[in-house]
Amino acid sequence: MNFYKKRFILCISGFFSIFLFLGGCKSEKIVIEEMPPMSERTIEKFTITQTKDGKLKMIIEAESAVIDEKGSIAHLKFPIVKFYDKGSYVSTLITESADINLETYDVEGIGKCVIDTANNEHLQTTDLMYNAKKNLIYSDNNVKIKKPGQTIYGTRFDADTKLETVTIKNQRTVLD
Repeated sequence: MNFYKKRFILCISGFFSIFLFLGGCKSEKIVIEEMPPMSERTIEKFTITQTKDGKLKMIIEAESAVIDEKGSIAHLKFPIVKFYDKGSYVSTLITESADINLETYDVEGIGKCVIDTANNEHLQTTDLMYNAKKNLIYSDNNVKIKKPGQTIYGTRFDADTKLETVTIKNQRTVLD
């Protein structure tokens, strides 16, 4: 009887162990959530051209653009903005990223911004703005303009896209 008692206790212990083991294994229910529709559109190799009276005014090329849900702002990655005056090339703006208002063509360069002109002038600043209606570039940050024979430093500037008319606050000029 001792043998049957030990066997009975062993079986009960085995069933109890299996019950605890299986009870401890929790089954997880996999839930697949439906994704909401994307409210933004992404365009690879983005290009936009602005003309005035049938002549080029600006061409923007970017690696990609994300257009907001209202369709009025495009967030550009690595844009190159070429400015024209009556169809003739005058300068190029290169920046890390930018936002363009697709209704007004105003551009906000974000981060480091560099402008090179057809007259071999070079401007460096950060967080630059371009007002398309006024054809004006400006920034409240430090600026460095390198022209043949001189380098100009300052803060808070505004200029036309040719860099012919430039106003700089706290200006300091170094002759080369």
